[in-house]
Amino acid sequence: MELLAVLLSIFITFNIRYVASANKHAVVFKSIRSTDAECLQYLPNDSSNCATRCRGLVDRFWNDTSGVGYSIGRFYQPSPDDACYQNRTARCLAGVIATSSDSCQRAEQSVKCYDDQYGQLDSEAVRYIPLTRLQHIQIVKECVAMLGMSEETLKQVAINGSAIPEKSCLLRCFLIRHGLYSDEGGFDWERLELQCGGYGVGWNPRKIQQCINGIQECGKCSKVLSFADDCVNMYFRLQPYVYDKIDASVPFTVDFSIAIVSVAVLDVGF
Repeated sequence: MELLAVLLSIFITFNIRYVASANKHAVVFKSIRSTDAECLQYLPNDSSNCATRCRGLVDRFWNDTSGVGYSIGRFYQPSPDDACYQNRTARCLAGVIATSSDSCQRAEQSVKCYDDQYGQLDSEAVRYIPLTRLQHIQIVKECVAMLGMSEETLKQVAINGSAIPEKSCLLRCFLIRHGLYSDEGGFDWERLELQCGGYGVGWNPRKIQQCINGIQECGKCSKVLSFADDCVNMYFRLQPYVYDKIDASVPFTVDFSIAIVSVAVLDVGF
């Protein structure tokens, strides 16, 4: 009986994990604890001082050129009574930029600014991890295959700048695979903000939702394209891959972003 109970437990756990994985598409979620454990496997023993930088690279909040990104804040919980945590953190980060040139030291000191000034670190919270430009390309290639489109045609589109054939269904597939949109729930605004690097001070979700509610399209694909073009000015373009002679498996690059502008019912900026 004990063996049967163990096997049943394994079976249930496997199926739960399978269902969760199947519903995530290409989406990745990580916690600080899981990322730190992951980085321990990558780094040699004498690179422990670069563990924080590794965490930032894996969780997409660190860049050696621009430093720490605002998206690191999703792993912290500021005190509701603290109105100055952002200013304190910014002052601390300014000191790091001025005094440190080593990327590992800068990453460690920058994260310490958040530890000391921003709020309480939640190392167990599982958060959405934005996808990279290379992952954009892979997702488009997967969608092209699933939709029965011609990859060679899209490569020519990237080269000559013509309109993407069946763009509405390609964009819908791209957004669903990213975990940024579903037909049932619409856009996931928090994930979209992280993926696009922020919305800017003019972001007005109420007016954007008004615009979305006013879309009259019935088709699943055309509705998404109307949302993207009319309400959030989503930029989705294919560009030629300049190193195609080196890696022929990369047919094009994908430019994906949001730039809110003043249109129709919207008067917000990005």
